[in-house]
Amino acid sequence: MLRLGFRPPGPCLLCHRWQTQALCGPCLQRWRPSVPRCPRCASPQAPARADRHCPHCEDPAPEFDRAVVALDYVSPWRHLITQFKFGQWPTLGAPLSAMLAQAVRQRPHPVDLVLPVPVSAERLRERGYNQAWVLARHTARALRLPAQADVLVRVTQHRRLKDLDLAERRRAIQGAFALTARGAQAVAGRHVALVDDVLTTGATLDEASLVLREAGALGVSVWVLARTPPPGWR
Repeated sequence: MLRLGFRPPGPCLLCHRWQTQALCGPCLQRWRPSVPRCPRCASPQAPARADRHCPHCEDPAPEFDRAVVALDYVSPWRHLITQFKFGQWPTLGAPLSAMLAQAVRQRPHPVDLVLPVPVSAERLRERGYNQAWVLARHTARALRLPAQADVLVRVTQHRRLKDLDLAERRRAIQGAFALTARGAQAVAGRHVALVDDVLTTGATLDEASLVLREAGALGVSVWVLARTPPPGWR
């Protein structure tokens, strides 16, 4: 049974019914349906294409080996993730990470080290914490894996990516990441998992994955809480 952060009795974060779990079973069943996904980028797709790469992953292929996601970035999860990311509510990281850890268990693959996608110093000052590190720390603990926040750093700041198309995002994010002095040694010859909150175009995760591969990582997986569905997806 998936335990999403035991706590004293209180309201479910979605339906607000009084119970002991942060997210109740009926809400999870209703709002987290099982969806066939591309094994490379985790984009939802029709059952007929289950376990096959989607056309977007064929040319060019992502820099990472696989993406594992827990949710689609749709209502009501979009609001909850926004509260976690911008609403000064880092305690949401525990129940949200439990769902991510469960998704990873369902797709076993080798991982030696878990890393968060870093934020800039400016964003860190704005929010007070890196939501990706909150997710990475909780998820790694649930899977009994080591996690480090001092391996990959963000060296440039750009305008927010949410209003940019894929080509603009790729240009904006190019050169944004670097390894710390101990980072190259930490990832060389190891399988690494990169954790983030939302995957939209994949430009950020591609750029970070490229830095890790150039440093000698044997493999790069991305573990993401939510995936933005493609336009027109039901």
